[in-house]
Amino acid sequence: MACARRDFCRGSIAALAALGTVPFAWAKVNGRPIKVPLMLDTKRMAIWDGPGMRTTFFVKGCPLKCLWCHNPESIATEQQIARFQHKCQHCQKCRMDEATCPTGAFKIYGKPMAIDQIVEKALEDKAFYDRSGGGVTLSGGEPLFFWEWAFELFSRFKAAGLQTCLDTSLYAPPAAIEKMLPVTDMWLPDYKAHDDALHQKCTGVSNKIIRKNLEYLVSKKVKLEVRCLVVPALTDGADIAARRAYLRKLGIDDKQVVELEYHDYARAKYLALGMPDTMPPPTPPKS
Repeated sequence: MACARRDFCRGSIAALAALGTVPFAWAKVNGRPIKVPLMLDTKRMAIWDGPGMRTTFFVKGCPLKCLWCHNPESIATEQQIARFQHKCQHCQKCRMDEATCPTGAFKIYGKPMAIDQIVEKALEDKAFYDRSGGGVTLSGGEPLFFWEWAFELFSRFKAAGLQTCLDTSLYAPPAAIEKMLPVTDMWLPDYKAHDDALHQKCTGVSNKIIRKNLEYLVSKKVKLEVRCLVVPALTDGADIAARRAYLRKLGIDDKQVVELEYHDYARAKYLALGMPDTMPPPTPPKS
C-alpha cells in the first residue's frame, strides 16, 4: 500500500511538471503593479460564508501552512494539477487534461479570471442577495495576500451595489487592513490558536500580527464573525478556552464566535497533488 501511494505521488508530481506552472500575474492599477491571484473556485448559493445567500470566490495562494489545511490546493500561488487515484483508470492514451478525462481524475487548480468576469459572475445572483440580505464573499487561500487586487475587486462590488464579506486569517500588513476597511461590510477572520508557539507549530507563522489586526478591527467597530477551528489534541481544551477568553476580553460577544469542527476529508487531495499529508487524525490518539 505504501509503495502504491509513493508511486501515485510520483505520478502526480510528474503530471504537474508536464503541465508546467503558472504563477500569479501582475497588473497595473493607477500606473502601479499589483499581484493578481489565480482563482480556485466559485461557490454559488453559499449560506455559511456570511449573511444570506452568497457567491464565494476563492483565490489561490496563502502565506500560512496549516497542518490541518482542508484546501491544500489553495496554499501555492502557482497552478497545480491533481490526479485522483480512486478515479484514475490509467488510460494508455492519457492526455492529462481536465476537460477530456473520462473519469474526472484530473483537476487543474488555479485559473486566471479578470475582475470584470468576477463581477459579472457575482451579478448573476443579485436577485437572491437582495431577497436574503446576502452578497459576495472573498475567500482562499488568503485574499489579503493580494490585498491591493482585493481592494480593486471589492470597490467594483460596492459600485455594483453588492454587500461584501472577507474571509481571512488576518495575517497581513496593517496597510492591507486599513485599505480594505471602507469596502468590506463584514469580516470573517480565523483565530487558529491563542498560544503563539502553538500557532507557529501549526501554521508556520506567529499570531502576533493577527492579534494586532483583530484588535484594530474591534477598535473600528466593524461587523465580524470569528471562526475558531477545534483540532483534537492540538487546539482543543486549554487553547480554545484561551481563545474564547481573549475574544471576550476584546469585547467580541460569544454569538460572534463560531467553533468549527475539524475533519480530515481532504487527505485525498494531498495524495492527488503529490503533497505530504500533514493532517492530524480527526480523533485524539488513545493513551
